[in-house]
Amino acid sequence: MIGGSNYIGDINPKYNFYGTNLMLGAIYRYNIDPRWTIRGSLLFGSLSAEDAKYENIRNLSFQSKVNEISATVEFNFFSYQTGSRKHRITPYLFGGIGVFFINPKAKITNPLTYEEEIVELKPLATEGQGLEGYETPYSLTQISIPFGLGVKFSLSNYICVGLEWGLRMTFTDYIDDVSTNYVNRQTLLDWSGELAVVASDRTNEIIPNKYNPEGSMRGNPQTKDWYQFFGVTLTTKLSFFNKKNKCITF
Repeated sequence: MIGGSNYIGDINPKYNFYGTNLMLGAIYRYNIDPRWTIRGSLLFGSLSAEDAKYENIRNLSFQSKVNEISATVEFNFFSYQTGSRKHRITPYLFGGIGVFFINPKAKITNPLTYEEEIVELKPLATEGQGLEGYETPYSLTQISIPFGLGVKFSLSNYICVGLEWGLRMTFTDYIDDVSTNYVNRQTLLDWSGELAVVASDRTNEIIPNKYNPEGSMRGNPQTKDWYQFFGVTLTTKLSFFNKKNKCITF
């Protein structure tokens, strides 16, 4: 599978294809019958967004690889078998459960060296994660609910191609490291250092000497982050197992 990935969250709050990055993956399908298929997927993509694209003076940004392992079920609208002349095409729906791995980073000007660096955001506790009275540190391993739709077409006895689009509902608001409120600058300095203070509040890069007060909104904790994968699949039967039922996608 080859296609694109992007995210919807605090830095990209509306559904769109902004910030689309390359996605690659592998899929294994087991066809129970012409209507139902069990599928395992291993997908690799990346997510990114910038406030600057929306002229938002908050000026936050992030980038992260997203790797996903999932198990889903497909339902074919029509009876379908790769290689069948009678049942050569079908749209389908899919849904299931997945585990994904992230590590949000941002390009920051180091206050000590004055050079730009790409730094991991979680260790900086940009919203005070881990401090008394604040959120606990978020996990870089999360659960997702993948669901979506597609269409597949049999090209020959062994080959089919498909188009697929799928959303991922998640249970975290920290794919982008943005969720709640700004932290007291001195408290964050004592806890995580100067780099954390710079990463937490970047408004001053747009408006000199402008800093957000403690407790003011940095993100929206009422909504969780989402991401999506979409692309083209190329599928071939593993004929040395079972010509009717098993196939692998790459």
